[in-house]
Amino acid sequence: MKFKKSLLAMLLATCFIASTNALADDKPWTASAGLSYRDSSFNLPSNKYDNESWSTNLGLTRKLDDRTWLGGTIAYNNGNSDYKSLNGETDIDTTSVSAYIIRNLAFGLFANGSIGYGKSQIDTNISNLRYDTDADFKTASLGLTQYLPFTPNLMASINAHYTHVSSDLDKFVTNLGATVPSSDNTLNYITLGGSLTYQLNKWTPFVNLNWNKSNREFIAGTGDKDYFSYSLGTRYAITTETSIGVTLGSVFDKRNVNETSAGISLSRQF
Repeated sequence: MKFKKSLLAMLLATCFIASTNALADDKPWTASAGLSYRDSSFNLPSNKYDNESWSTNLGLTRKLDDRTWLGGTIAYNNGNSDYKSLNGETDIDTTSVSAYIIRNLAFGLFANGSIGYGKSQIDTNISNLRYDTDADFKTASLGLTQYLPFTPNLMASINAHYTHVSSDLDKFVTNLGATVPSSDNTLNYITLGGSLTYQLNKWTPFVNLNWNKSNREFIAGTGDKDYFSYSLGTRYAITTETSIGVTLGSVFDKRNVNETSAGISLSRQF
């Protein structure tokens, strides 16, 4: 069913991403807010469709001691898939929450873990077929990040993360009277990546590159069990406690898929 492809794409977009600055901790609390946009084009042999999604999130992090941070995030995502070859569309609204912990182990090595839960409302209208249903999903993630300062202004990092996503789709009845039973899916994948960050007065430009490897297709029908993603952007220190950031991203080596994303975020320590 086509809604499963859209649901899985949305789930991946809402999986845990910890975005706290673990190296700047002169104040115990950090509040953050973000807004992002993603545009994807799928050119599958059996179906061609475009997907647009908007996401917003609010986060709060607390420094517990010199080596430990605890935080939480609430996020909302609205996604729309326009099926060109099927003459229809699917709308998915998702609300999710997550909690995470970050621990400075030693010598610039940080460990992090998270758990999350989300719920989606799915409305589909394809040709003569219409249905509404709900889905919920759970996420868990573990990771390590090693920071490598090269100069007082230049820092690199390498990271490795494992993520588990399990989703359950509720039973529903279509407008034609057909009953579709409930179903569940699981996805496990690893992310290996690195980044470079340069401090230039109040500006901090950065670039990230990640390789994502899954135990199954990320998007059904694409054959993609691994792909690369990258992003670049900068943060600007408005004050010593407040900063704003912008990010642009994309993917490559992802068959039948073109994707771009953009985001803006604001954080304040207090």
